[in-house]
Amino acid sequence: MNRSASVIVEVLAVLFVVGILAVVAIPDQERHAPGTKYKALISSLERVRTAVDRYWGDHDAAYPSMEGMRSLVRPPGAPKTRSVLADYLNRLPDNPFTGDNRIAPTDAPVGSSDWVYDPDNGVFKANNSAEHRAM
Repeated sequence: MNRSASVIVEVLAVLFVVGILAVVAIPDQERHAPGTKYKALISSLERVRTAVDRYWGDHDAAYPSMEGMRSLVRPPGAPKTRSVLADYLNRLPDNPFTGDNRIAPTDAPVGSSDWVYDPDNGVFKANNSAEHRAM
């Protein structure tokens, strides 16, 4: 009987230690989540901007049209629509802060879409906040 009581005490001690570690670790992960989203946003911007620059170089200094960019807006797993831009970018990435990939012209209000694009000069930006749109 004495042995089973000590096993119960040991199990409770282990659970107590695991509980303390969980209390310390979970808030720390939540604190780092915005940095992860920010890095994903930077990566998405770089990927799309590189594709736009490559398109510009291959098409006599012409940027993709707004319709060409919109042809890349589709949910993951949806069938590909063949467009000239598909050679450079399969689909617009989701904005990590909004979880979607809607695109609008650059005169769209902040927050009305996930991305904005100007076909006159090839500028592609995030549109989820004023801070990210300034990048």
